[in-house]
Amino acid sequence: MTHSSPQNPDLPALTERKVYWQAEPTGDLSACVAGQVEMFRDLHEMRIYLSMTYPDTAFELVEVTEDTWQGFYDQGVFFDDWS
Repeated sequence: MTHSSPQNPDLPALTERKVYWQAEPTGDLSACVAGQVEMFRDLHEMRIYLSMTYPDTAFELVEVTEDTWQGFYDQGVFFDDWS
């Protein structure tokens, strides 16, 4: 899915993607980014990484918990390589 800026329609459309993340016992966060597991100190660091690495993409950060991981796994979201 893509969307354009209503304030400036001349800007390129942004691709929308979900990033699934979870809190690790170490206090760090792990996230599934383009089919790869990436580690971050906190959500701020993750947002900076995503915006610098994928500047044409708007991200929705989705927390994975003990109660939700099986459903996400069954949907295949952890295997999406964004191709």
